[in-house]
Parts: sequence; structure tokens; C-alpha cells
Amino acid sequence: MSSAELRYPRQTLWADYMRASAGVLLCGAPLLLLDVNRWLAYVLIAGFLLFALFLVRTALRHQTRYVLGPDTLCADGPAGTMVEWARLDRLKLSYFSTKRDRSDGWMQLSIGSTGGRAVKVDSSLDGFHDIVERAARAAEAGDVALSEATRTNLRSMGISVAGQEELA
Repeated sequence: MSSAELRYPRQTLWADYMRASAGVLLCGAPLLLLDVNRWLAYVLIAGFLLFALFLVRTALRHQTRYVLGPDTLCADGPAGTMVEWARLDRLKLSYFSTKRDRSDGWMQLSIGSTGGRAVKVDSSLDGFHDIVERAARAAEAGDVALSEATRTNLRSMGISVAGQEELA
């Protein structure tokens, strides 16, 4: 297996930049231009900080490339880290619904190996399925315990791991 370079799609990043910028502007402008009472100022400051953090997170995603190799997943960027498949010790696949009937949403994968920081990626990343599949194989080989929610989410992606039959 050769290495693959993966990134978040530009359209996704630009949409996030637009949302974050709009939030920063809508929360920051009243603080600068209007005389707001103290309680409203606290709410606007909290919103401003939240959108500013989202803007920073988007910039970090923009600058990070993920290299999926046969032995590792490397997040190469300002907050970079690496997961060694042979030393994988945690895997969590979460689903976040945007609709009450759970018909739409996104997934987030959090993985880590012994002694390293976790790598978190979400389903908008190009090659997300490949990373999840490789992580599931490594978890299976390393006998990593997986939660029922993670197993259910793997199954929904068409990925089966040993021990899933008991939960079906």
C-alpha cells in the first residue's frame, strides 16, 4: 500500500471561513459600534470568542494535510501528530445528527496510538472512509476495545470488525 495525501475540500473550508467570519463580524461589530449593556456585551463576547475559535480551527484544517500510509496516519501541519497503526490503542467513531430523524449529519473519528496525541478527523475529509477502514483493521489486529456506538457507526459505513456479530 502506498501513501495517500488527504485534505479537507476547499469548498468545505471556504464555507467554514464564511460562517466563522460572519459570526465574528456579527458579534464583534455591536461591541465596537454600539453602546450595549453589560449582559448583552457578555453574550456578544462569548459569541465572538466562539466564532474566533472556529475561525482558528478552520485555518488549522486548511494548513494540515493527512498522509495515510501503510504503517501510520500523519497529520502534517501546525498541530501535527502521528498515529502508528501497530500501536493503535484507541478508536472512537461518533455520529452527529443535524436532523431529528438522524437522516443527515457527519461522523468524527478520533484515533490515537501509545504515547501520542489523538488525531481527529471528520467525514468531510477527502479519504475519510479509507482512514476509518484502516483504523478499524488496526484496532481489530491490536484487539482494541470498541464501544457499541463505534461498532454501530462502523457497520453503518459498511465496515465490519471481529466481535460485531454479537451486537447485531
